[in-house]
Amino acid sequence: MEVENKYKLQDWDDYYEGERKIHIKPVNGFFSFYDIYLCDSILRKYLPRYNGVLSQRPKMCEIGSGDGKLVKKISKLFGYKPFGIEYSELGAKVAQQGGVETVVGDAFDKKLLKKYAEAFDVVYSYGFVEHIYPPQKAVAIHLSMLKKGGYFFIQIPRLRCFNYLKAKLFRSDLLPFHNLDLMEEEALREACERDDVEEIFCKKYGTLKLRIPMAEKNIRWYIIRILSNLELFFSPCFRLLFEKKGFETRLFSPSVIFIGRKIK
Repeated sequence: MEVENKYKLQDWDDYYEGERKIHIKPVNGFFSFYDIYLCDSILRKYLPRYNGVLSQRPKMCEIGSGDGKLVKKISKLFGYKPFGIEYSELGAKVAQQGGVETVVGDAFDKKLLKKYAEAFDVVYSYGFVEHIYPPQKAVAIHLSMLKKGGYFFIQIPRLRCFNYLKAKLFRSDLLPFHNLDLMEEEALREACERDDVEEIFCKKYGTLKLRIPMAEKNIRWYIIRILSNLELFFSPCFRLLFEKKGFETRLFSPSVIFIGRKIK
């Protein structure tokens, strides 16, 4: 079966040329957005941290690494060396300027997969698999680049219920680019089921998220800006009330994550 990517190269070039510049920037510290705090907490609980010799750091790869900020952040949390594979040359250039080793290419390219076969200790993607049909093909490239015994995780948005209505109202143009059927933990788990995979964790998380990426500054962008400021208020409240557990529901939880280990 052929692989279909709902996003084309021009879509990502347009994103890094203009759309990325008006996104709501994350906040650090106690007022950081609660969904981001929960994701970091989940990863800290289940991924191994390296504390050894700096020159021998394990290598972490993000598929669809964009501007490299996320893989740089996560690698720093766990003591890994960051590496990215990015479809858009514009996105990769930003990552390279930020000090992240990044290759420009299609993650499904056979030459690229052969070059980086079993090359990484951790492989992950964040908002990538939901654009690929069938999703099992996207899962497979994570495993092909992962060493035996290594860890991988796949994070996707959950555009269901409240989050679907939010997207429908503010960015209905994004919905056709997403595999909405994949956005429940049961479906993501099924996509990741393989003989060489040990499941470690698979759950929805995030509790409540009001943010959504916007393409232009219009009245809807200003509404999202106001809602994002509300998040700065309730995020620390959620941290005090729910701590690292979250309060997850089918109605509101905005993300799903699968964490696994390669056993063969």
